[in-house]
Amino acid sequence: MSDVVLAFDFGGTKMAIATAACSGQILQRTELPTRGAEGAEQALARAVTAGTSLLRETAGDGAVPRGVGVSTMGITLEDHVLMAPNVVGWERQAIPSLMRRAFGTDAVRVDNDVKAAARAELRWGELAGVETGLYLNVGTGFAAVLIVDGKVVSGAHGAAGEIGYNLRGLHQDEGASAGRVPLEEFVGGGAIAARAGRRFGTGTTPAELFGSVGIHPGARAFVEEILTEIAFHLTNLTIALDPSRIVVGGGLMRSQDIILPRLRDHMQRFVPFPPDVVAGRFLLDGGLMGGVALALAAAEEAA
Repeated sequence: MSDVVLAFDFGGTKMAIATAACSGQILQRTELPTRGAEGAEQALARAVTAGTSLLRETAGDGAVPRGVGVSTMGITLEDHVLMAPNVVGWERQAIPSLMRRAFGTDAVRVDNDVKAAARAELRWGELAGVETGLYLNVGTGFAAVLIVDGKVVSGAHGAAGEIGYNLRGLHQDEGASAGRVPLEEFVGGGAIAARAGRRFGTGTTPAELFGSVGIHPGARAFVEEILTEIAFHLTNLTIALDPSRIVVGGGLMRSQDIILPRLRDHMQRFVPFPPDVVAGRFLLDGGLMGGVALALAAAEEAA
C-alpha cells in the first residue's frame, strides 16, 4: 500500500485525474477530454489508464493507492448511475466495482461532483468548522449541498440539494418526470451561453457576458435577470435551512465580484438571520479536490 491516494473528477467535457499525499496536497495531475459522444466505456478506460500511469510515476510500479476517490456526474449506485448526464451509456456503468478492480483496493468512494466539492470545502476550505451551511455551485450545472452537523446531507436517494430541478413558477408544465431541469435550464452555464448567443451573437460566453456588465446595458440587464433568479431560489433555501455560512463555487465564480455582492444584498434584505456569503477556496478545482477528499475518507475508513 502506497502513501498516496488517487482522485478522479469526471465531467461531461473533461476528466481530471490526480495523485495526492495524505495531507491532501496534489502531487501530479493530468486532464483528458471526455469525448462523451463516443461513449462512457472509452472515457472510463482512458481515465483508468491515465490514473495507472500517474500512480506509477508518483509511487512506483505496482503501487496500490491508499484510497481512490471519484467525483462524478449524476448519482452513482453500485451497478448504474441515476440522473446520468449526456455521456452516452454513462447510466449503465458500474463505476465503484470498476475502480476496485482497476486499482486493487476496496477503499473506493464515489460521490456527485457538487457534493464532492462541498466535502473539499468542509475538509480544507471555507466550510471547515461550519455546523450548518450551504454550498452552492454556479457553473455548467446548478445545485446546492446542505451541511447539517458538519456533514453533507445526501437525502433518501442521494438527490438532496438538486435545486436545478426547482420549479420557476406556479404554472410550470414540465419537470423531472419529463426529463426537464427547469431552474438549471435557465441559470446553468450552458443555458446562459445559449440564450446569450441568441441575444448578443453566436459565441458569446458567460465570462464575456459578465465582463460586459459595466459597459453594455443589455448585458447588465441580462445578468441581472440571471442573478435575480439565483438569489430568489437561494434565499428560500436559506430561510428553510438557517445556515451560518454559504460558500459559492463553480465556473461562473470567475465573476465573483458581480455575483457575491448581489447574493449578499438579497440575504440581508430577506433572510431573518443573514449568513456569511463567501467564495469557495477551490473555485475551479472543486471537483478534483473533492475526489481527493473522498479518497482520503475511503483510506481512513479502511484503516
